[in-house]
Order: sequence, then structure tokens, then C-alpha cells
Amino acid sequence: MGLGKEPLAFPKTGGAYDSRSLLIYTKVQGNRTYKDRLDRFVIDLAKDLMKSASQAGLKLKVKRIDLEKALLCLVHTFAHVASVCDRYNYVSLSLNKNDYDSARAQFKSLSYPSIREAVDLLTKCVCEGNEAYVIKKPGTYDKASKSGLRTRLEPTTAFLNQLTQTGLVFWAHPNGFKKNKTDNNQSLLQLSKQSNDGKTKKVQALGRDLNQDEAVLVILNKKLKALRIDFSFPEHAAYNLSWNYKSRTSRLRHMSGNQLSRRFTNNDGDAGRLYGHWVQQCPSNLRDYLTFNGTPTIELDFSSMQLYLLYGMADVQPPPGDLYGFDQIDRYWMKSVLTKSVGAKTRDEAIAALRAEMKDTANKLLKKADEYFDIFWDFHSAVYDLLFHGQTWARLQYFESTIALRVLKQTTEAGIICIPIHDSFIVQSRHKCELETAMLQAFQSVFPGLQPTLK
Repeated sequence: MGLGKEPLAFPKTGGAYDSRSLLIYTKVQGNRTYKDRLDRFVIDLAKDLMKSASQAGLKLKVKRIDLEKALLCLVHTFAHVASVCDRYNYVSLSLNKNDYDSARAQFKSLSYPSIREAVDLLTKCVCEGNEAYVIKKPGTYDKASKSGLRTRLEPTTAFLNQLTQTGLVFWAHPNGFKKNKTDNNQSLLQLSKQSNDGKTKKVQALGRDLNQDEAVLVILNKKLKALRIDFSFPEHAAYNLSWNYKSRTSRLRHMSGNQLSRRFTNNDGDAGRLYGHWVQQCPSNLRDYLTFNGTPTIELDFSSMQLYLLYGMADVQPPPGDLYGFDQIDRYWMKSVLTKSVGAKTRDEAIAALRAEMKDTANKLLKKADEYFDIFWDFHSAVYDLLFHGQTWARLQYFESTIALRVLKQTTEAGIICIPIHDSFIVQSRHKCELETAMLQAFQSVFPGLQPTLK
């Protein structure tokens, strides 16, 4: 194996392999953590392959150390194929001895007998169930045109899952994303103001002392700085969720920022949500696989949070059951009625925003916008009068962020690291009960008469 410092060379299309094939790497690149994982995986893989060969009565033709060297380059290449998802289907390599033996041979750094043996074992031995590690597509050669394709190896689903579970599959393989420097001196209190032209927003430090609720940010940010966050995908299909097939890049290109700040809008006391940690930008279907310091996590959120806050502000008990559940109406659109209403200045503005969304995603419902609005707010008439008077959304976000800070205060004091996603919270799974208690108590510290539900 080689540990050279040259950048990885991607194969050009055409020639002796097709555009969906990645030519085997003859050197291993990547950071030390990755190389250590790769070494351990290859050692275990070689043992498993040799054991399977022995049980099948096959005699190993090369030494184990030489087999491991060949597997190292093969597995390294397979891991890259698995990491970039939609770019390659195969690993391409030569099984022609002449390509390995001469001084000018393309693969002179690799051992032909070892590569041959590794390929045979990967195609003949069972990885899991009835699946081998790879499927071999033999090379072809046309004497007339003097052209053809080298041998191609397609990793099976079982093998892709093994590579993923071992942590060999990740974004920007094999070096990972470059970590942006985190501004640890950023203001814990910020004010976002609209520009005079109304097109941009400027964020500036808010010059006042932290209040009793906000003081937890100082302690929590120190803990967040030291927290090791990763993803543990149970299968390759789960990892694929992170891939943006349209842009052909990861959906998590900006995994930077590990500090929280409270950001108000226009005036101190308006909104005040917590921002700044990259996990808050992580798509929800990927957050299921987050780990904190190598331990699985769980995310709990308040059910119907904004509606509960409205009922709390009105000092009225909400009706029982699903607050967004209406017969023969998609629950999504009832939630949309609420979100469009709390951000609007008038009824007409809310309905116009609802129509705009329907036009983009469900054109056939356009005529239903007024009807949906009236059905929803007739049912929740007890809090309707809170709408369209000032900035309802800013008041709701202020209460929401205050509750979030009180959740963080309780968890931090209990020695639990917690990351807020507005009305939901992520902790290590073993702290689920403590998080539930903290969320309920924090909510009732603001609205004592309400019993929120969690999900």
C-alpha cells in the first residue's frame, strides 16, 4: 500500500473502462482515522475470506500479508464508489499479468497474484445471506478494433452495507469536508434587522447582558465545542439519503458551526430563536442517524407547538385530540393554514400565501384555500383574535425560544448535552426520560395551565 501525498486521480471516461467505472486506486489516501478504520476492516476481511476459502476446500495461493495489501487498495476504491453514490457502479481493474510485471506497467505497485486472489475470494465467498462481496463482469477484447473493457467489479448490497456500517463511507471521501473555522467569539445575543431596501438582513451584536434564561448558553457552548458528532448509518441506502442527486453533492456540505446564539428580529424581545449549530440545518431524515460521542441519539419535539402557544397566550384549554385533524383534509394543509396565518398581517394575506403554496404543489386545491382557512379557524376560534394584531409570529417565537432555553438549562444542569431544533431537542438516547421531563416542565413554567404532548 502507498501513503503518498498526491491528490486522488479520477479516471477519464472512455478507454479501457466505461464512464461508470472507477479505476482501482494503487495508493491509499485519507486522514489517519479513515486509514486506521480501513486497516482494521481489511485485516478482519482477510480473516473472513481465508476462513471461507478453507471451509470450501480452496487453497490460498498468496501469503495473508500480500492478500491484505491487495484488499487494501480494492476496499479503498470500493469505499469511494459507495461514498459518491450516483457517480460509479463498478471498480475497474486489469487481470492481465503484463499490466503488473514490467517496469512501465500501469499497476506495477500492485502484486498481480495478490490482486487475482483477492478478486477470486471476493466473488466466490459469501458476504451475507446468499450474496457475495462483489459481482465480477469479465473483461472483453475485440481483436479487430484492438479495444475492449477491463474487468469490472460491482459491489453487492451486502458489501456496501458492511462498508457503510464500518464508517468507510462518508462525504468527500477519503479526506472528508474541510472544517470551517468556528467563530467562538460570536455574540451570544444578536439582532437581525431588515435593510432599508427590504431585500437583505443585517445581523449585529445585541449589547446587553444575558438574562436568567440566556445564561445557559455560556456553559452549553463550551460543552458543544467539545462534543463529537457523527452519523451511524445502518445500511448504504440510509447513507444515500444524504446525497443530492440533482447537484451530485452531499446535502450536508456545510457541517460547521458548533455554537448557539439567540437572535431577535428588528427589536430586542421579538422572536429570539436559537441559531448557529450546523445540526440545526441537517435534514430531518438524517438526524435519526446522529451520534453524540459515538452514542445514538433521540429527538423529541412538542406536538402542535405553535397552536399550544396560541392557546397558552389566550389562557384557554385547547380541544382534545389532533389539533390539525379534520375529516377528508390532508393534515399538512391544516398546518399550513396556521403557519401562513401567524406570519400574515391580514386574513387576505394569509389566504393568498396559502394559495401560492397550493399553486406550486397542489394546483387542484386552489379553490379550497378560503374553505380550508375558515374550517380551521372556526374550530380554533378561541385563539383567532390573537392573529393579525402586530407580529404574532414574533411573540410565538419568543415564547418558543424561552421554553427552549429552559429545556437547555435543565438538561445542562443534569450533565446532558442537548441541541435544540426550535421546538424539538436532540440528546443521547439514554437521556430520553430526562429530556421528556425537562420539556414538560419548561413549557409549564411559561404556561402553567397547559399540558403539552410530545412526540
